[in-house]
Amino acid sequence: MNTATYPDKPSGARKPNVGETEQEGNRETEKQSIRVSEKERHRESEKQKIGTRQRIPLLASRVATLPQAVDLSLQGGFDPNSIFVFCRALKAFEITTGAKLPPKELESAFGLWWSTARPSLPEGEDFDEYRFEFQRAFEKTRTPLGANPLHKAIEQADSCPPPPEAARYTSAKIKRLAAVCFQLQLLAGKAPFFIGARDAAAVLGTKKPETGLTILTGLVRDGVLTVIQKGEAGGNRATRYRYNRQ
Repeated sequence: MNTATYPDKPSGARKPNVGETEQEGNRETEKQSIRVSEKERHRESEKQKIGTRQRIPLLASRVATLPQAVDLSLQGGFDPNSIFVFCRALKAFEITTGAKLPPKELESAFGLWWSTARPSLPEGEDFDEYRFEFQRAFEKTRTPLGANPLHKAIEQADSCPPPPEAARYTSAKIKRLAAVCFQLQLLAGKAPFFIGARDAAAVLGTKKPETGLTILTGLVRDGVLTVIQKGEAGGNRATRYRYNRQ
C-alpha cells in the first residue's frame, strides 16, 4: 500500500523566529490599547455631552455660538430692544458653554454684533455710543434669553408644598402668591426677584393690578417679603423683592 505524504506547510514556509513573534504580540497589544482608548474617549465625550445638558437650566435657551447670539438679537431687523436681547443671548451663551465671557471676548462679541447690525442702523450712528450702551446693558442683564422665571415659579408652586410662611393665611389665593414668590426667590438665588402688580394679579386669578399690588404690599407688611428696589410707575421695571424665610 502506498502511503501518501502531505507536507505540513506549503513549500517555502518557515517558522517565525522569536523576534517576529514578539513584534506580532506588540502590534496586537497596541491595537487593543487603541481600541480601549477609543472606547474611553467615547465614554468621556458622552459624559461631557451629558454634563453640558445638565448645566443648561430649563429656563435658558441653548445658544452655542456668538453668531447665533447676534442672529437671535436681530431677528426681524434692528429695533431699540435689540441690544438688550443680544445681552440676554450672551447670558444664555455663557450658560450653554459653562464659562463667563472675559472682557476682550465681550468686546469681540459686540464688534460682531455691530458689523452685522450696522446696515440696519440709522445713518450716522456712532460705534462707541452703542458700545457704551451695550456695556451698561450687559452689566444689568440677569435673565438669559428664553427664561421666564414667573412661569417656572408658578409651575413649581402648583406642584410643590407651600412654604411654611404661607400657613398663616386662610386664602388659597394668597397662599399661592406667597408660594410663587418663594419659588421666584429660589430661582434668583441670593439676588432679589422681580414681580409686578399685574403678574401678581394673574397669580391671584384677577385682572386687577391694584389687587396684586395690595396683596404684595400685605406680604411686605407681614414680613414675608422685603422691598429691595421699587419699580417705576408706568415703567418696564417691576419692583424687586426678597423672600424672608422663617
